[in-house]
Amino acid sequence: MAVTWNLENAAHLLRRAAFGGTPTEIQAFFSRNSSVTSAVNELLSFKPSKRKPPYTKDPSDVAPLHRWWYHEMIASKKPSDGVREKLTLFWHGHLVSGITKQRDGKALSNQNLLFRLNAKGNFKDLVRAFHSDPANLYYLDGIVNQASSDYDTSHVIKAEPNENFGREIMELFTLGVFQLASDGSFDEAHPNYTEADVHQLARALTGWVSIDKKGIAQWYSNLPNWDGGRCDDNGDGQPDDVTILGVTNNNFRIDPAVAGTDNDVLKLLFSRVDFEGNNAVAMHMASRFWTYYAYPSPSTGLKAILAPFAQTFASNNFEVEPMLRAMWSSDEFYSDQAKSRTVKSPVDYIVGSMKTFGIVNTDAKQVYNSPELGDAAANMGQRLFDAPNVAGWKGGLTWINSGTLLERLDFGKNLAASDGKKNSYKLDIIPNLPKSATASPTMILDAVLTFLNLNSGPKAIIASERQKLLDYLTTNGTVTTLDLSSTTTNDARVKVRGVISLALQLPEYLVF
Repeated sequence: MAVTWNLENAAHLLRRAAFGGTPTEIQAFFSRNSSVTSAVNELLSFKPSKRKPPYTKDPSDVAPLHRWWYHEMIASKKPSDGVREKLTLFWHGHLVSGITKQRDGKALSNQNLLFRLNAKGNFKDLVRAFHSDPANLYYLDGIVNQASSDYDTSHVIKAEPNENFGREIMELFTLGVFQLASDGSFDEAHPNYTEADVHQLARALTGWVSIDKKGIAQWYSNLPNWDGGRCDDNGDGQPDDVTILGVTNNNFRIDPAVAGTDNDVLKLLFSRVDFEGNNAVAMHMASRFWTYYAYPSPSTGLKAILAPFAQTFASNNFEVEPMLRAMWSSDEFYSDQAKSRTVKSPVDYIVGSMKTFGIVNTDAKQVYNSPELGDAAANMGQRLFDAPNVAGWKGGLTWINSGTLLERLDFGKNLAASDGKKNSYKLDIIPNLPKSATASPTMILDAVLTFLNLNSGPKAIIASERQKLLDYLTTNGTVTTLDLSSTTTNDARVKVRGVISLALQLPEYLVF
């Protein structure tokens, strides 16, 4: 059945595919589109961006990268630009490279450009480019993935490849460790590869051993007994066989020169199927995108939901855009689960909140007495350009602990309280907020909760929470009206902004 195109679904699509917007922006998005199909087409209409973050030569200084990217996410004027930024953020957390092993921020700046240029493009091409991307070569030791200089007793050079990228390209980036069970979780009875495959793939991925002054990876093909995966351990002058996923070849590589041929490692990986005949890479990536944009596993019947998306992905030669279009147009994407089961990441919490309140100025030190945005998100557990490991951020409930929750609450409190400052909002942003010297507390609360998507639908707060908020507005029932004759009255500055602060701290606001 076709998805009903209404304001609620328009707001959900905009929040999940991008970072949301003000009520006026959401209404305009809804009004100019007549259907989900039209809306999704608009969101995916963005052009690749050739902009990239500034950086410093201090490898520990990510502040310039943070400031630039948060501005791009928050100040994006068109919803489609927000979609590009959120897709770039997805790749940043999927094809991970951290600052810890970089010489400076240049490599990560260039990698951010790589992701935004290829955000909705061909996944196979992106993986191929990522393999020789300098930030990845430093982070996963590709620059030392080469033949050893040690000799055995026969004076034959032995290949001792570094397995970091060979392991992660299968475990995290393409196949996943295991195939999917019916609920979308990993099925440990069906592994996608073996340890022998990891070692052999590492041999095939050798070759990028230097980075020139322009930050371009160099691949050398004339090293003794070794040629980008073609190792000659026995010294017979012939490349050794490499066997990956049961296929043997003495010239497996990943560089563009072999793309699409039988020598192409990616062609082999991307042709892998699971025990039910689904393309394994497509299923893994469908799961990753669905978790990012809708909700995580386990969920009854999730594999069956993902399979058509994976089929769309594989049949379109692993182009990302058709799969996203299929996901965002599906009935399940607009289900109650998809609207209420995902804990907002720190970036989604910060950027989404600022977009909701129409705050686009991300300069100054910084927003509402809080740390700079990048530091605020880091305090909540998500420091961009510095994921905890190559698996990225686990997400879900791991975002929430006693420390990170307090950081979220503090940020929400400061945001709500801001008034008359450079980085602030006006209460007029809230539709239907009474403008009267005798405003009804119930009407005020309804306006605030509706504004924050907490008054109806799967995220509606429970009666006891609502009563506590009403008690705050009415000083436990002793006040019957509030003075909202202007946005600067004491009731407006204290009570209304106070109840907004409390609402931003509710568990229901922390999910979408």
